[in-house]
Amino acid sequence: MSRSSLHEQFRIAYAQLNEQQRKAVDTIEGPVMVIAGPGTGKTQILASRIGKILLDTDSLPENILCLTYTDAGVVAMRKRLLQFIGPDAYKVNIYTFHAFCNDVIQENLSLFEKTAMDPISDLE
Repeated sequence: MSRSSLHEQFRIAYAQLNEQQRKAVDTIEGPVMVIAGPGTGKTQILASRIGKILLDTDSLPENILCLTYTDAGVVAMRKRLLQFIGPDAYKVNIYTFHAFCNDVIQENLSLFEKTAMDPISDLE
């Protein structure tokens, strides 16, 4: 998909946002808190915000961290980003909170005086 068609996909999605959603997407400096129930567009807002940051600034996709609660959320976010930024979506760090914390611990085992993590239960 060409860069111009990616911009077009983003423009179409952006046009479908309401005023408050656009405000969240347009605020690319600093934190934004979105409080909303299920199915109200939180994933769309976050994907749009990441898309806007990557399309409008010189930020690199590998410098963005996106955390979600579920594996399904990770998949949904990646699919939305693919529509907005193309293959660079695979460079954005998208994790569940659990997976991200696990990676941080695994990369810093020496800080925990460990060489490997002990299983939490016999099921692992």
